[in-house]
Amino acid sequence: MNNDRIGARLRSALGHAFGGHTVIPGEAGYDDARRVWNGTVDKHPALVAFCRNSSEVSAAVLAAREVGVPLSVRGGGHQVAGLSVCDNGLTIDLSAICEVSVDGGVSHAGGGSLLRHVDTANARAGVVVPAGVVSHTGLGGLALGGGFGWTFRNFGLTCDNIVGAEVVTADGSVVQAGEHHDADLLWALRGGGGNFGVVTRFDLGNHPLRDVLFGQAVFAIDDLARGVEHYVETMNTVPDAMSSICITRLAPPIPGLPPEIVGRPVVMIDAVWSGDLEAGEAPMRWLVGAGGPLTSRVTRMPYTAVQTMQDDLHPHGRGNYNKSRYLTTVDETAIKALSEAGNSVPGPHSQIEILRLGGAAGRVERNATAFAHRDAAYILNIVGAWTDNTRRDAHVAWVRDTYQAFDPVGSDAGYINFLDAEPDRAHSVYPEPTYSRLREIKRRLDPDSVFRGNVPVTV
Repeated sequence: MNNDRIGARLRSALGHAFGGHTVIPGEAGYDDARRVWNGTVDKHPALVAFCRNSSEVSAAVLAAREVGVPLSVRGGGHQVAGLSVCDNGLTIDLSAICEVSVDGGVSHAGGGSLLRHVDTANARAGVVVPAGVVSHTGLGGLALGGGFGWTFRNFGLTCDNIVGAEVVTADGSVVQAGEHHDADLLWALRGGGGNFGVVTRFDLGNHPLRDVLFGQAVFAIDDLARGVEHYVETMNTVPDAMSSICITRLAPPIPGLPPEIVGRPVVMIDAVWSGDLEAGEAPMRWLVGAGGPLTSRVTRMPYTAVQTMQDDLHPHGRGNYNKSRYLTTVDETAIKALSEAGNSVPGPHSQIEILRLGGAAGRVERNATAFAHRDAAYILNIVGAWTDNTRRDAHVAWVRDTYQAFDPVGSDAGYINFLDAEPDRAHSVYPEPTYSRLREIKRRLDPDSVFRGNVPVTV
């Protein structure tokens, strides 16, 4: 059956009671509706349903099941494999469900909210929900997979702060998840990915915060070992209020960097202090000022400004290919691999990220959430990104070679929000007994596997 016929059947199944907008191939707006953040994704859903509430989401789920076609759910569309859209099926677009409100210590956010919607509403109340680092990322996928960002060491992952949710399940039911309403589903939503239903509302614990300290250091590639060792040693001892990432890439134009360094390989330390600002001055200046960087800076800024400062570095439409894993350590072997990869970065948008874990996120009890590997020391994320498709193969090869070079210190497990569609890694991402419990919840709520994450839980 071709897409036109499937689209017509889906519209018929939705019926006149569905008040949201729909679009099928050939209609105005279809190409925009099927595009996602990763420019290499070229999927063609038979129908995109722009849902405005949980009732319309329920109708869309049931229509896809009635017609017998794949179903996908789009929040922000950032998932690198493009799983928020599907070929020859129905894509639920949640972008209209983006209202955010703050009620004391809990922020309520629609399932289609972007991080900028959440951050902006929270800022008016002087609070934050820990989240990612690019404001056009969707809240839903980020939260369900974990949610690392600038404050995770202080306030936990995004998923750790989910205290309740409204979910449309595979049979079209609208259910509530919380400590007193299906606590098992709440547990699964805290890191189990998009395997259990469509979340149309998140209830998120928030934390008082307005301004932060941002720090940045840039080291020449010849000083990579010194810069990385300084990062590792310092992050082993800093308070939880400090979150920081070490990035190897071609230098972008940034304040204070000599023009002749722009476009050359460098190592960067980016850091945010989300505690008492006066107390953060000394540890921040040591992290970004010691070790002999080419340049460093420390500045106070609103949290919302930090959340948007990387938006232009990760725009929609570029080709993207990532590989990611946890690292047990960053030792001489890892530094050697990083140096070799750093000297062969294939373009200005590709980079190697090493993120020190721990803090509040690392102290959550092992079985308290579906998110696993709390004891991991680092995340390695290798990003290949390009605008010229003739360079795709070079970027992909560089990513794969770099990933392999970290084998001696790398785990097969990884952070699911950084993974591609990698079903073979399910048992490493979710160790026993986590995976067994997820399967039990999957069998109860979605026995026919209507919903499938990038690391799927099978029944």
